[in-house]
Amino acid sequence: MSGLTTPQAWAAKTERTLDVVRAAMASNTKRRFTEHWTDDEVRDPLVALLGPKCWYCETTIQRADITVDHFRPKSEVLGEPGHDGYWWLAYKIANYRIACKHCNSSGARFDGMREGRAKGSRFPLLAGLRAWRQRDGLDLEQPLLLDPAQIGDPDLLGFDTAGYARRGRTPYSQAETQHGVCRADETIRILALNATQITEQRSDLMKEVTALAQLPGHPVIQDMIDKRVRPTAQWSAAAATALALQRACDRQLDTPARSAAARPVTTGSTPGHSNVDLHDLLEHLDPVELQAGISLTGRHRNTVHRAVLLHDGRISVWSRPWGTPNSAARAATGSDDIDGWGFWRLTIAGVEQSLAEFRAAHTTPDPPV
Repeated sequence: MSGLTTPQAWAAKTERTLDVVRAAMASNTKRRFTEHWTDDEVRDPLVALLGPKCWYCETTIQRADITVDHFRPKSEVLGEPGHDGYWWLAYKIANYRIACKHCNSSGARFDGMREGRAKGSRFPLLAGLRAWRQRDGLDLEQPLLLDPAQIGDPDLLGFDTAGYARRGRTPYSQAETQHGVCRADETIRILALNATQITEQRSDLMKEVTALAQLPGHPVIQDMIDKRVRPTAQWSAAAATALALQRACDRQLDTPARSAAARPVTTGSTPGHSNVDLHDLLEHLDPVELQAGISLTGRHRNTVHRAVLLHDGRISVWSRPWGTPNSAARAATGSDDIDGWGFWRLTIAGVEQSLAEFRAAHTTPDPPV
């Protein structure tokens, strides 16, 4: 958001509106937020930063459908009874994100099914202390949702070759391992970043970039690649991932293979990794069964939900791969706080058990501090 300035006349106008909001709160009457954030003098510079595309899903949007999302919601916080919202940030440009209507409010709908919950007034915290009043420090909050305007957050999101958004290679943070939640997976779930239409088109784009990168170097070819990976292009992050993967393959072909003795050896589990996903636990499962897919079941509100544990440790729900049990369970049930480790059950050697029981049997508890 660097380089943006707040127009003085606009700032004065919004301060008068906030005075009215404060008066309404003092008299316990309904607050009304005038939508000054839709003014061209504010919205146009925001759109110019990345072009007319959603900052969350990177889909190009038409002018009439461009909305300005409040990253910290202004009127309420879903799941926090009694919270009046971050009303004092209603007219702070640093709190604005350009969003499509699917990510902002309605949720994505494809193939006749609703996918995702949409951001709306959701602002869950991974850890930290929530700000309830203007004097509270925002720096004490650790948001769960990835922030497209926060340095480092976009790097936590990656893409596989099928066009699915997934967690990148960055190690889990201490807060993620402590709470057993992956920020990337939860962002994908809530914003429906793997909705059918988006995923298919992202996959086509990645294949296109891969094919272009395999062609002999030529200025015209390079220009075609540059247009697809520039930050203002639709799904540029996925295009950049495809380009990086192809470049890595090219380097491997140019470099002699290392001997087995020179290859790194994996020793044990990554500390805290098994608190979030199943990757370090796969070695305790039958490889043949795992390759075929292991059935998982879970019951929520008298409904049985089914999933498949894939060979790479992800869990497939409704043909969508999820990196963690928690996000998979929440996608299946529509609940934002269900514990996937206790929810999902599998059968090993004729014995049914929860993923939590399976994990406990194959991990060593961390020593007391």
